[in-house]
Amino acid sequence: MVQKFLSRLFPQRTERPMYDLFAELAELQVQAADTHSKLLGHTYRERTRIAPKLHEQSTVAEELCRRIAQRLVQSLITPYEAELLYDFALTLADAVDAMEHTAELLVVSRIGTLPTPLLDAAKGIERASELTVAATWKLSDTQDLGDYYAQVRKLKRQGDRLVRQALGELYKKGGAAQEMLPLHDVSESVRETITLQERSARITDLLRVKDA
Repeated sequence: MVQKFLSRLFPQRTERPMYDLFAELAELQVQAADTHSKLLGHTYRERTRIAPKLHEQSTVAEELCRRIAQRLVQSLITPYEAELLYDFALTLADAVDAMEHTAELLVVSRIGTLPTPLLDAAKGIERASELTVAATWKLSDTQDLGDYYAQVRKLKRQGDRLVRQALGELYKKGGAAQEMLPLHDVSESVRETITLQERSARITDLLRVKDA
């Protein structure tokens, strides 16, 4: 069933380019996650230098989504299948955009050193991105995705816990609202990236279940 579905989605003449678009988008998320981690770990001055790179990566991700959309319009697949695949691409791009949003918040608010749990959460985002790249290599047979979704869900639970720890440290430390709110916003932005990564994995699991 999966092979029939993909033969309709990816004609032989264009099969490689379509696979490349999904893989390229996932690889871009890996690069963005690495940039994101470096940005969180640096000081304000270095962040102003690194942040534009995330903006560039977000822009490229949006362009890849447009190219994928064009391919899907030309394909002979059901609306449901097309919607899932397009949502997968959009969610990958949204995760990169969320990382850029975190960068913008850090630069605008001039926050100093971040709580260690947030840096650890960023490492989890890197790991989830790597798992997503591997998943795109297996789109030719969704049954080969294995426990991809389960692994990302585990990372999401860990990430959510780390964000809560960071917020707990913030509230325990206390201080003026104008100092606490920016760090709160950054923490929630990191949480949003984690949530989007879990959503992209869930979409591929829907495809796996459908084609079982």
